[in-house]
Amino acid sequence: MSLTKNQFQFIINSDVEEMVHFLHEEQNIPLFEAFDIVYNSRIYEKLTNAKTGLYLQSADYIYSFLCEELSQKEKKTLSN
Repeated sequence: MSLTKNQFQFIINSDVEEMVHFLHEEQNIPLFEAFDIVYNSRIYEKLTNAKTGLYLQSADYIYSFLCEELSQKEKKTLSN
């Protein structure tokens, strides 16, 4: 599948918007903080790397990985 740069960016932006919405609605995280969480995550790095193909997955699926990453960070913080 060959996408233009604009198409690829549109997909990324749509996924980010949905993940921020999920964080805000499901975990009551303020919008600006939710954006910060998404943009500073390892999942976002993978999402923006076309070679991973993650951008082809649904936002729900990508969000599940983000939640897992956040859970791991929380466990690491609690153990320190």
